[in-house]
Amino acid sequence: MSWPSFWLKADWRSALLKPLSKAVCWLARRRLAQFRQAPPQSPGLVVVVGNIVVGGSGKTPFIQWLGRQLKARGLTFGVISRGYGGQSKTWPQVVTSDSAPGLVGDEPVLIAQSLACPVVVAPKRAEALALMQRQFGVDVVISDDGLQHYALARDIEVVLLDSSRPNNGLGNGLCMPAGPLREPPLRLNEVGFVVFNGDQPALFEFNRPLLGTMRLKPHYFYALNQPGKRLDIQAFSGQSGYAMAGIGNPARFYQTLEELAVKVEPLNFSDHHAYRLEDFKSLDTQKPVFMTAKDAVKCQEFAADNWWVLEVEPECSDEFAQGLLNQISQHPKLKHKAST
Repeated sequence: MSWPSFWLKADWRSALLKPLSKAVCWLARRRLAQFRQAPPQSPGLVVVVGNIVVGGSGKTPFIQWLGRQLKARGLTFGVISRGYGGQSKTWPQVVTSDSAPGLVGDEPVLIAQSLACPVVVAPKRAEALALMQRQFGVDVVISDDGLQHYALARDIEVVLLDSSRPNNGLGNGLCMPAGPLREPPLRLNEVGFVVFNGDQPALFEFNRPLLGTMRLKPHYFYALNQPGKRLDIQAFSGQSGYAMAGIGNPARFYQTLEELAVKVEPLNFSDHHAYRLEDFKSLDTQKPVFMTAKDAVKCQEFAADNWWVLEVEPECSDEFAQGLLNQISQHPKLKHKAST
């Protein structure tokens, strides 16, 4: 979701909302303390990839990177998710590459397509975890979000922050509704790893976690209605077109296209928007439309010939990657299944 201006920099509106913000922070600390007293247990290894702010921070590409790293080390894995926006009447649901995003959510379908791994969704992630371990028996379960879902067992916590946003991704540093935080920033002292989507800041006061960076490197464009048709990353240099985005931070996507010398006309949609053909009736059909892979999974049924998806390749910093993968592969729950 796009943040209101007072979440980026505090003003009179955030001051007005501070009493509610303090209540949210207090409740978050209380829930965490209760979780620490009696944390739920899981027979298998669970890695939670989450954030402490509202809106997107790059969790999906990070999960794609992590899944490929685990596979390269001989580990089987699955992904669980809330299935945000999914309208299914029954939960949990097993997601496949051809599942309907409207039923199970857009990001789970994208993950199933890109990683070809088991994916299970449920509003109660503990139910998704139970089905994943019962039906698929994978070595590692990755939870897409769920850092604050304290009914969910976890062994390793990874937090993503979008460094393109102020204050190293923390905005004005206040809890909702005065700011973007789901819980107080000191929560970062308790997680195992913090990953910055973009540049790592020179100064960061939370020193306990192992810090890392993730960069999304543009890889190629592919035609949405013909995925095998790929074009070089410079194919649209100097051309103009529409850039549609229903993601947490659309400005990052637009900036990437502009760095590729594409002249974009932004089409902003809400995060997880359920696209319909009617959304695009007013567009000039002679101009190409560019989108992210997350948006593309919801537009496949009505895509035109000149609708293009920007494929990106996530890359993580070496020291962080080695630290996380070592902690996973050497975890007692894996019983030394990983190859070195």
